Amino acid sequence: MFFALEISAEPEKIFPWIDNPEKAMRWQKGVKKGKIIEERPEKVGTTFIEEMGNGAKTLEMKGIITDHIENKTIAFHLESKLHKVNVSYSLEGKNGKTILKTEADIHWKFPMNLVNIIFGRKIRKDIQEQMETEFEELKRLCEQENNQTTKWNWKIKHDKQKNMDLLVA
Repeated sequence: MFFALEISAEPEKIFPWIDNPEKAMRWQKGVKKGKIIEERPEKVGTTFIEEMGNGAKTLEMKGIITDHIENKTIAFHLESKLHKVNVSYSLEGKNGKTILKTEADIHWKFPMNLVNIIFGRKIRKDIQEQMETEFEELKRLCEQENNQTTKWNWKIKHDKQKNMDLLVA
């Protein structure tokens, strides 16, 4: 599965929303909790557990960061009793905007591989809809934070100019 989204913010503003587990859980509504098992300074090789859930049903996923370039890309290998997933996020910034590209490769384990044969189209549609909803929330959070930072920077610049005017007078 592939998904791309344009966000009105620089990669430096977006990447923490993907890289930081607490921030990521704010837009990834299916993740109920997460725990880092072993953190590596270079990030690649960091292992973690996530609990995915929808109501009372939960699914534990074990993960490892397989690629990490600050503000550019991050990739994970995730595994549960139902499936294995390789997912990557890449960010390309230009003129104050960023294209976020996400690619997810899902391999179903038995018996889900049989269920996928019968209901694969419906499963893919549901996953695609969940991704679209989550990425719209990510976009909203990033652009909201970017707008607040822009307003804050304008206020600081404006206040500095006012102070300079007072010093000159």
